[in-house]
Amino acid sequence: MPTGSTGRGFRSRLPLVASALTLAMALSSCSALGGSDDSEPQSGGNGKLETTDLNISIMKTTDLAPFHLAMQEGFFKDEGLNVTFVDAPSGGESVNKLISGEVDISYSSYTPFFLAESKGAGKPKGGIKIVADASSAGPNSCMVVALPNSKVKSVQDMAGKRVAVTATGTISDLLTMATLKTKGVDYKSINWVKTPFPATADALKAGNVDAAFVTEPFLSQTQTEAGALPIFDTATGPTADMPTAGWASTGDFVSKNKNSIAAFQRAMQRGTDLALSDRSLVEPLLVKFSGVDENIAKVATLLTFQSKLDATRIQRVPDLMKEFAVIEKEIDVTSMIVPTAPLT
Repeated sequence: MPTGSTGRGFRSRLPLVASALTLAMALSSCSALGGSDDSEPQSGGNGKLETTDLNISIMKTTDLAPFHLAMQEGFFKDEGLNVTFVDAPSGGESVNKLISGEVDISYSSYTPFFLAESKGAGKPKGGIKIVADASSAGPNSCMVVALPNSKVKSVQDMAGKRVAVTATGTISDLLTMATLKTKGVDYKSINWVKTPFPATADALKAGNVDAAFVTEPFLSQTQTEAGALPIFDTATGPTADMPTAGWASTGDFVSKNKNSIAAFQRAMQRGTDLALSDRSLVEPLLVKFSGVDENIAKVATLLTFQSKLDATRIQRVPDLMKEFAVIEKEIDVTSMIVPTAPLT
């Protein structure tokens, strides 16, 4: 971990940067550092920022904890950035906000980014550029669950069944299909039932689905509210540590704001390092920003937080999308990656 990224050192600053105050500063401050109105803002001594204001689209997911931690700890402010964020209801909507110019950077699961890139949706603005990683599927973080009275008792029982996923062509059904294919189960026979994660427990209890793909906090929720049991982990074997989500901008914005993007990357790296080093800082953020029950936050198996970009690792996602015909042509992730700025 970088020097100074320990929980004790930064926790003492919490009273000064409580979330409400941080958001107010992000919305109203016109200064880069310390209330100054300097017209030539600096990026933590690493070069002049082209813009100090970043509009960002996020979602209410658990892997946004490093972002909220970076906001809370003032890491963006340290870099001279004023960050304003808006919630998007889905990854697709978050990407649409980016392409439309409503935001400068958007968070999403990786599949909507690559789907948009494959369709040329971002081409008028220089294409989609990935500026930071966010998460990957760790052990027992992406599970298929079912009720005790379901016909699904193991992965071998999945053929022909009704399975809840957030949407098709997403990491939900891709991880599930990849696991079924590896186990020799007919994944093409699955009847996918579009179900928002918060509605999964009710869908299981009502008998509308035989099984469901869930991540935390909904894994714990389905167990608590519906009595669901984990059937199999979708992040094992070929899909172990599969990248799940990241941050992206447009080629035009990146080319015009290289120092500002680098500042964003450094702040996110610090937030990620701190989140990985001290879970006690993460749990309250899950409750506040992701709507996770306090008791669930203490025991939830979270996705693995990431920040530094690795093109080879992320290439696995569009390759999986092409394998299961979500996209038609190959995508070269290397051309979409903005190299991660080193911490100084």
